[in-house]
Amino acid sequence: MNEKQSKQPNRKNNKKDKGNKVKETYPSIQIIIHVFFTCLFCLSLPSSYYIYKFMFEHPELPKVDMNEYWGQYPMELEPDLSIRHFKIEFSDVMIHDLRERLLHRRPFVPPLENAGFTYGFNTHFLTKLLDYWQNKYNFKEREQFFNKYNHYKTNIQGLDIHYIHVKPKVTDNITVVPLLMMHGWPGSVREFYELIPKLTTPVPEYDFVFELIIPSMPGFGFSQAAVRPGLSTNKMAIVMANLMKRIGHKKYYVQGGDIGHSVGSAMATLFPDKVLGFHTNFPTVLFNKMAQAGILLASWWPSLIVEEELSGRLYPLQQHAARLLEESGYMHIQATKPDTIGAALTDSPAGLAAYILEKFSTWTNPKYKMAGDGNLLNKFSLTQLLDNVMMYWVSNCITTSLRTYAETLNKKELSLRLDEIPTSVPTWGIKFKHELVFHPDWALRLKYKNYLHSTLVEEGGHFAALELPHVLAADIYQAVHTFTHFHDQPDTEETIEDLNYEKATTVYDFTVKDINGNNVKLDKYKGHVLIIVNVASECGLTDTNYKELNELYEKYSKTKKLRILAFPCNQFAGQEPGNNEDILSFVRNRGVKFDLFEKVDVNGENAHPLFKFLKKTQTGTFGDYIKWNFSKFIIDKNGIPVERLGPNVNPINLEPLLANYW
Repeated sequence: MNEKQSKQPNRKNNKKDKGNKVKETYPSIQIIIHVFFTCLFCLSLPSSYYIYKFMFEHPELPKVDMNEYWGQYPMELEPDLSIRHFKIEFSDVMIHDLRERLLHRRPFVPPLENAGFTYGFNTHFLTKLLDYWQNKYNFKEREQFFNKYNHYKTNIQGLDIHYIHVKPKVTDNITVVPLLMMHGWPGSVREFYELIPKLTTPVPEYDFVFELIIPSMPGFGFSQAAVRPGLSTNKMAIVMANLMKRIGHKKYYVQGGDIGHSVGSAMATLFPDKVLGFHTNFPTVLFNKMAQAGILLASWWPSLIVEEELSGRLYPLQQHAARLLEESGYMHIQATKPDTIGAALTDSPAGLAAYILEKFSTWTNPKYKMAGDGNLLNKFSLTQLLDNVMMYWVSNCITTSLRTYAETLNKKELSLRLDEIPTSVPTWGIKFKHELVFHPDWALRLKYKNYLHSTLVEEGGHFAALELPHVLAADIYQAVHTFTHFHDQPDTEETIEDLNYEKATTVYDFTVKDINGNNVKLDKYKGHVLIIVNVASECGLTDTNYKELNELYEKYSKTKKLRILAFPCNQFAGQEPGNNEDILSFVRNRGVKFDLFEKVDVNGENAHPLFKFLKKTQTGTFGDYIKWNFSKFIIDKNGIPVERLGPNVNPINLEPLLANYW
């Protein structure tokens, strides 16, 4: 079947979309900052010179001591460097002591009327929580739950480091990739339990699955704490790199949020040869002066740095600063006098639960503080919440976990300015609606030079792994899929548009850019039957074609190795006007699972070489030019175009033709 001639004119797209995820005006904020400080420089030459230098010159990468020792002295001459099995134990002695403390707690001061959680943890609800902990929390059952995955300990730099290690069971056609996942405060490895099966079970869209290494950070859970000052998140990055080396991984992916983000970011900065990609659910550069200056200056003109629909996550700046100030009181205490509050929380399970779980309310959604129960049970169960508290109580680690802030937020560590040292490691962020801090992509790219993408989620907060594990898992898969293509790019930057399509013999001769701007060699699809289609978001054919293309993919991607390659095009009545970010958002709302590529021209002088080749090998009835959106080419397993179908042919009707090429 061949394309029928369309009555619509062929429009040439003169302004080519380069795939930027931010508006073209956004980089101008950096220019504004430069101009601002240049003016200062001219007005006050001596002082402004040093200010300008301090703002714009990158600090040097700090020297790394891979063997810095954090354990007790004297050091053992032959330390045990083996990997040992470990089991979490809820002993009868511990359970009895905890129940006694809960039973004999003093009466709480009642909360103010209608105060909700605005004054902190509401003591009416705290009483219910503690009664549940004392009488209904099944300690032995939860002990078994914690031990459902394999736990280990090994000594790294003088500290016994605890970690969960989950290896998937897969067939030979599935690749297993190592992923280091790191928690934050007041979280623990418990946050990842709902996420683990989603990452260790193969999914149809991808040919890889994860081997998970999930450590308790030093001083958290069952990992030992340093016995002397200095173990900051930057130094924890060294411990984690040594842990991965001990396990046997030379290269790996890293994921983290909160403190896990800080450690992961430091690993990407210090060990770019080891970290294949960094995924973060806390994408921030908190201590990058350029970013902070830009965010402040743009408060008078927010559209300079953030899309209108996202400006509410950052502006009005005063409003968000007020929330951050309200929610950061804990940080000031822990960064200055951690042992004082640590002593109180170590002695009181009621105080520990209130201190930790208050964050699970207000950091999940700031509006939750208006409710008497903090809306804690809207997203979590009492058992899940108390599991996390138990990680602190059983291991008696609350004080040492708090010290992380004092070790990191001090003059010595901040002077390293790691947030201002660029890293080339490909990075991907997911931004949940109610996260404490929002930073625009341009700010993140000051640090992460290959910041590939931000996923925007219109719900969720700080504890994403526990709150929305399915969303986080899907995003991690997509990120690592993109990281893989990033590393597959050729060492030399060949201009794709200059490829000679006349000499090509198969589609495997071409390299294209995916929707995130990464080069993709089409020879990765060898052995697959392909459908290549030009798509649009605002066409009358859009709904039917996207729906049925998705149906074909879900039906045949695993059983027949079908792959669908969709190329947005704006040449037909301007029906694909958005940038790559707009298009990506559009297809995600439709649950599209097949591969999406950067917007291209399919006709005219600027047509992509791939489409020139497709049209040359499969000409239409009235000429080789493509007539409208959703023209379809079938490619056999040898990479040769074998069929061309017009926009009038619905995708589901391709099934008989596809059957000829399985």
